[in-house]
Amino acid sequence: MPNLLLVEDDDETRSALADFLSAEGYMICEAHDGSDGLDVLRSRKPDAVILDYGLPSPSEGRQFLEIKSTEPPIASIPVIVASGFVLPPMIDGVVAILTKPFVFDELLALIQQYAGPPDEPNTRTAA
Repeated sequence: MPNLLLVEDDDETRSALADFLSAEGYMICEAHDGSDGLDVLRSRKPDAVILDYGLPSPSEGRQFLEIKSTEPPIASIPVIVASGFVLPPMIDGVVAILTKPFVFDELLALIQQYAGPPDEPNTRTAA
């Protein structure tokens, strides 16, 4: 079963997204900031990361990506960025960028492309 890491500082958004993806059949682990996200990334090595780039500022998203890129065991894990900020069309270490609010079907298509299709629904773990 593909395992996804959600790194999102807004509790409501993170919870809603986790519920949605869990119902779609993905295993979910969550982090509320970049530091916790890196800890979970190192320990769980998920199949993909969904990163809120502006948590709570764009510099934190950038730091997350910079640190991740320097650690070989996690450097190749794909990152999908979701952001309400206007971002450049390409960011080092990011496979796709979604502008909030985004269409869930677009996110699901990207997750299936980079992490694989879901298995059985309703598996969720907190970080």
